[in-house]
Amino acid sequence: MEIELVTSRLLLRPFVDGDQAAVADLFADEAVRRHLAMASMGPKGPAHFAAGFIRGSQDEWREGGCGALAVTPRRATKDTAARGEERVIGYCGLRLLPDRISAVELLYALEQTHWGRGLAVEAANAVMDWGFANLPVREIVAFTRPEHGASRRVMEKLGLTHRGGTDRYYSETLAAYSLARAGGTGG
Repeated sequence: MEIELVTSRLLLRPFVDGDQAAVADLFADEAVRRHLAMASMGPKGPAHFAAGFIRGSQDEWREGGCGALAVTPRRATKDTAARGEERVIGYCGLRLLPDRISAVELLYALEQTHWGRGLAVEAANAVMDWGFANLPVREIVAFTRPEHGASRRVMEKLGLTHRGGTDRYYSETLAAYSLARAGGTGG
C-alpha cells in the first residue's frame, strides 16, 4: 500500500532500504531502547534489529494493511530517502494485535534529539486519524511502562484514556490506554 501522511512538520511514509542506518542509530540509543523495553545489544545488534524491524513493517503493511511508518522532516520524500538525502528521525504507526480484530496498537519512537517538541503527538494524531478513516477498528490502544511519564503525556494529549495495567501483549505489566472511534464504544 502506498501511503504518505503529511503534517505541518513531518512526513510519515513507508520504510525503504536506505532507512536502515538511521533506524539502527535509533535502536542503538540506550535511552530509546530503555523506553521500548529492548535488551542491550552488541555492536551489530542495532543494525540487525533495524533490518528486521523494517522488513517486519513492510510485511505488516502488505499482509495487514497497517504497520510502522518512517517519520522524517516534512521536506523529505521517498525519493530523497532512497538516495540517502533525508534522515529518518523515528517511526509511528498502527499494529494489528494478535487476538483482537476490533483494535490496533499505536506505536511510536523518536530520536532523543527530537523529544519534547510535540512531534510524537503530531505524528500519532496523523496516524490515528488515518487508522479510524481506513481501518475497520473500533479502538486504538497504546501501551507504555508505567514510569514513562513523557509517553503517558503523549497518550493523554492524543485523547487516549488510561485503562489500568496489563501484561496481555508484553512480558511485563504496562500502562494501557485506549481511544474509541467517535460514535462507537471501546472494546
